Amino acid sequence: MSLLIALPKGRLGDDLVPRLRGTDLALDEGALKSRVLRIPTATAGVEVLLLKGADLPRYVAAGIASFGVVGSDLLDESAEDLLELADLRFGACRLSLCAVAGTTVEALRRRPHLRLATKFPKATAAWLAKEGLTAELVPLASSAELAPILGLADAIVDLVQTGGTLKAHGLEEILVLGTTSARLVASHAAWLAEAKAARPIVRTLIEALRQA
Repeated sequence: MSLLIALPKGRLGDDLVPRLRGTDLALDEGALKSRVLRIPTATAGVEVLLLKGADLPRYVAAGIASFGVVGSDLLDESAEDLLELADLRFGACRLSLCAVAGTTVEALRRRPHLRLATKFPKATAAWLAKEGLTAELVPLASSAELAPILGLADAIVDLVQTGGTLKAHGLEEILVLGTTSARLVASHAAWLAEAKAARPIVRTLIEALRQA
């Protein structure tokens, strides 16, 4: 039976996969070029599942994958109770309040009915509670930058890496709510059962992903 590691597709995956090349966990290049989502690695008996970040915690929590890599933003939004093994220190982003250029936090505070579009409702609600603010949360899975422009929301709470996409849409960061990075996680039960066999693989994964 193979040991399965859940890795994210998308932005984190694009950063992660090259870091594994030349290691015992290098992903099979032929399989990567195909459409398969279960990829052999350079170590016999160890395979990778490529999953959407939002789905990844569930696969790990269910014990299907022994452990996985997920952004702390999605980990915080997940309802799954996972064991965090390490901060992998890559894929860093800012979770920020963003609005049309020239908008201030004070102006948003004065709005009688504030609407915030986001795919991070838990983090946004926590910030609102801390600030003593109320707002209608508009859930969006993607393209949040359009919401303030088209009148769907007054501002957005979203991940920002370079700010290029915001600028292209006439938006800017007006407040940083927190920072995120990639985390290595496991289910509590799976880690207790597989810790001894998994530790060398976990060590290889951490060393590869923490490289500059």
